[in-house]
Amino acid sequence: MPTKNDPMIIDTTSLLGVSSELFSIIDIITLPAEANYSYQETLNVLLHAATSSSNSLESASNDLRSKIPNLRIPSADTIFNYIKSNSTEDVLSSFRKINNEIFEMMNLKNNVHDIAVDFHDKAYYGSRDTPLIRGIKPKNGTSWGYSFCTLDIIGNSKLTFDVIDINGLSKDYSILMDSLFERIENMGVKVGTVYMDREFFNKKVISKMDEHKLDFVIAAKSNKRIKGILEKHTKENGNTSTVFEYRFLEGGPTFNIIAMWDQEKGYILFATNKKVGMIDTFVKQIPEEYRKRWNIETGYRVKNDFKIRTCSKSPVARTLFFVIQCIMYNILNVLKSVLEITAYQMKSVINQDIIKAVTDGIESLCNIPVKLFLDYLMKFNRERSRALRARLRDI
Repeated sequence: MPTKNDPMIIDTTSLLGVSSELFSIIDIITLPAEANYSYQETLNVLLHAATSSSNSLESASNDLRSKIPNLRIPSADTIFNYIKSNSTEDVLSSFRKINNEIFEMMNLKNNVHDIAVDFHDKAYYGSRDTPLIRGIKPKNGTSWGYSFCTLDIIGNSKLTFDVIDINGLSKDYSILMDSLFERIENMGVKVGTVYMDREFFNKKVISKMDEHKLDFVIAAKSNKRIKGILEKHTKENGNTSTVFEYRFLEGGPTFNIIAMWDQEKGYILFATNKKVGMIDTFVKQIPEEYRKRWNIETGYRVKNDFKIRTCSKSPVARTLFFVIQCIMYNILNVLKSVLEITAYQMKSVINQDIIKAVTDGIESLCNIPVKLFLDYLMKFNRERSRALRARLRDI
């Protein structure tokens, strides 16, 4: 694994140990009292499914059993039974506690962060009458699936810091926004600007933003009134970008609409409550700021590198598998803060560790506490940078 750091500390440190420690801050699932396998033995199979080409519990368990026969490896059915003894809220509560620790380790609390809020849909190909299945944006041949609302820190630090299970719930944006901002406050996150896509362009969301005194940039949807305003602008000024005040007919606060003219797409719309300065500057500034939100699109692709395939109808299992994707994405970004590492490299190293852990026990790996590991590498990088600057001065 190529890195910019001391090869000894990297080569000897177990990334499975790092991951397992974070997954065990609070167990991501609680095993039943009568469980025949330990939490670590169960976690080994889950992480093997998330980090190998054997990306389902069945194939992950079978793959480990074929490579390491006669050893204690739980079957997929056993693990599913363990998972189903939990609740979705148990899983999500554990995820939030793990993230609290990650925030502490990365010194993210009490700093100001831009965040992105989005709906994350997981396609489902079974019967639409399955409990908690809901309509989603058509994708890969289906318009049904499971949905989660995600909150991501975007910018220099990239983390998914909360997941809300919205399956089986109506999209009451007022309640959802209150829940989101309460969670953000409880986690000690100071919000800079909130970025959202078109689905959040409505009175309830913007009213809640105003109530909580948060800056926002939202991709806006056109309607008859907006089209009329832009047609009048075009007649008077031609096809040029513009900014105008707007308020929904049903009420709510006044905000600004930025209409950026694009030669191919026509007007691209954004809503914001940020103070307007020079118009020419503002119509460039807001679309450029909104590009930050595209970080989460990249994040979706990276999370899918850790996807566990399943046909299970269990809401707990589906929530757990999505949360595992998010935790692995967060671990990757924790490591990226001190290492040059890709998702593929991390998966490869963890998989090597899993084979050794299953064969010889996790105690056989070089397990350095995560905080100590990160502190060491941060210190090493500072020393390395200082030495490099001194060397450059001598040239």
